[in-house]
Amino acid sequence: MKITRSLAILSIALLCVVPAVGIAAAEAPSGLWAGTAKVEITPAAQDAVNLAGQPLRLRDPLYARVLVLKDAKTSIAIVSVDLILFASPKVIAEAKAKWGVDHVLLCATHTHAAMAPRGLLIKPPAAPDWTRNPNGPATSVNWLKLSEDPWYAATETKIIAAIGQAMQSRFPARLVAGKGSYDSAYMAHNRRDVRPDRVLPLWENPTRRPTQPVDPTVGVLRVEDLSGKPRAFAVHYACHPVALMGAGVVSRDYPGAMVDHLEREFGADCMAMFLQGASGDLDPYDLSSLRGENRFNIVKQAGVSLAKAALQLAAGLKARTAGAEPGLQVKESLLTLPHRHGPQSTEVGLLTVVIQRDLALVAIPGEPFIQHQLDLTAKSPSRTPLSWAWPITARAHRSPFTSPPCKL
Repeated sequence: MKITRSLAILSIALLCVVPAVGIAAAEAPSGLWAGTAKVEITPAAQDAVNLAGQPLRLRDPLYARVLVLKDAKTSIAIVSVDLILFASPKVIAEAKAKWGVDHVLLCATHTHAAMAPRGLLIKPPAAPDWTRNPNGPATSVNWLKLSEDPWYAATETKIIAAIGQAMQSRFPARLVAGKGSYDSAYMAHNRRDVRPDRVLPLWENPTRRPTQPVDPTVGVLRVEDLSGKPRAFAVHYACHPVALMGAGVVSRDYPGAMVDHLEREFGADCMAMFLQGASGDLDPYDLSSLRGENRFNIVKQAGVSLAKAALQLAAGLKARTAGAEPGLQVKESLLTLPHRHGPQSTEVGLLTVVIQRDLALVAIPGEPFIQHQLDLTAKSPSRTPLSWAWPITARAHRSPFTSPPCKL
């Protein structure tokens, strides 16, 4: 596996091949602190439904995982949830009010086999449903009313408490990050078959026909205490977790198998996380071709394969001595994007986190295509950008899809 020096951008990945190096935090009071927490958010069996409102059997527990990073001036909570999407102005506001967290990233692993709140249910044949509404997500869904679903409201409360737990359990930390190549038999291919006269869907690819563009890389972010013990381990990869969509079960899909394997390897003191890349047009090779228990076995093997690649990459990463660079720098930006057809536009909030000038995380809401990830990597001013984007990210003060700019 090729390893690149650590530098990141959230929704896209690394290219340069250099000796493995990480970033390290100085000791308090000028250094970096980290805290972690994990909370179960599995719905009750009688309440579990998919986006179409169809009942689901419970198979996997669902979790929200929190990584808090803080320096003397700034704090941020990165939250990864085992859902197809998650947006919550309440979580952002309460994290600030109760725990003093300046910024929150809400990242869904984007598993398509998970609980859906009642406010997001799709009811065909009514058209267009909210996923195809030309008005855009900020106006086609009442995001503030999602909390009227009791399960969703309980999930928000649990995540707010978990952010507090992570803040209260902070320890002096150092970060080690990097990116390397990942050649997998399970994923991913580009599901848009672009032809000279049209674009066709390529939902699965059991023959492993080469497609473009893809990003065959995996990124890791390891959080250590000052003794060098791993306390959090985040993995970035871009691919839709859709192999268990339609299987009739609540499942975390391959991201769940990945974090389970990592936590078995590291032990109870280390929390694993999955950070979804720009997977808008990427799928695993196998979907409807999988049958019976083999369907679940293949998904498990896909997650274990990704975990092993991340472990192999991380084994070659070394922390370096911290310099005088600032700890955390965070900026929120607001972009106005015109729609493809008509005069309408959508406001999109972006959030960039720079850690000691070596690690840049860029959060993008929605489902950006992989070319966005590749372009961001190529254009990043960072030496070796590890970039990733959230499928659905809520960090707004006005709506889950807008956020006013803030000065560093």
